[in-house]
Amino acid sequence: MIRLNSPSYSFEQILNECSSGIAGNNTLRQRIEEGKPSLLSEGDRYIAVAKIGELYTINCIDNGQCQGDQLIVDNLKKLDLIKIYTKYFVPEKKPARKIYDTLLLSARDECPYCGGIGVPRNLDHYLPKAHFPQYSVFPYNLVPACRDCNYDGKSNAFAIRPGDQIIQPYLDNDQFFLEQWVFANYHSGSTNESGYFEYYVNPPEKWCVIDKERVRKHFDCFDLSRRYAIHAAKELSNALRQIMRLEPTGPGNEEINNMLHIEIEAIPFVNHWRRIMYQALMKEFEIELE
Repeated sequence: MIRLNSPSYSFEQILNECSSGIAGNNTLRQRIEEGKPSLLSEGDRYIAVAKIGELYTINCIDNGQCQGDQLIVDNLKKLDLIKIYTKYFVPEKKPARKIYDTLLLSARDECPYCGGIGVPRNLDHYLPKAHFPQYSVFPYNLVPACRDCNYDGKSNAFAIRPGDQIIQPYLDNDQFFLEQWVFANYHSGSTNESGYFEYYVNPPEKWCVIDKERVRKHFDCFDLSRRYAIHAAKELSNALRQIMRLEPTGPGNEEINNMLHIEIEAIPFVNHWRRIMYQALMKEFEIELE
């Protein structure tokens, strides 16, 4: 939903920082050094397939059956690769923690999965480390995510078919970020009750079938219809007050539409829930006030 800039640290820099934080386990440090070329090659492969929307083609390492002692990359085992993340990347006192924090802060308090309604609290593995441990500290696989998206939405799920891929914030096609595919209808309430918004997906007709499936999957995976509607309901009373202040002065449809248009244009992110909320209000009041 929100495009993330490329990580400011390379895969090799992260591996080096993690390795420098290892004390008393020279065997693991040696395995990392020996396996580094293969890991970097895996990272290049990840980028290449992500850019064409084919991350689903990377096979799951274990299909849920891999034991911790199974070799994954050269002499690196599954538990080795997961340990690099949990013991030498995440802990506060390790040298690599500064990279973790940099990646987390790069989202600027806006979760890219849900379009900024949640604040990122940790890094999510786009391809889960339990099933794709070779990417446990690969920067493009580490997405700053809010708790709702990370735990309640995506969790450890991953795609095995093209249409099931959620949007990859770093590497996916620009169309997912620059073209509108989220819309809403406003259903007005009774005299004493406010209305409500119904958010839905309507991707551009020119998109291919798979990309249309992907945005629907993303929208449903993170429960965005409900979450956006809740945020819009909180904003609605303020929006209606602005509209009602204009009605008694008699400016008519044009004045109200101008106000709504200003609100819409103030939000550059085309699929932002608030921008879409005001679009829905504009459509509603154009009809009612004509």
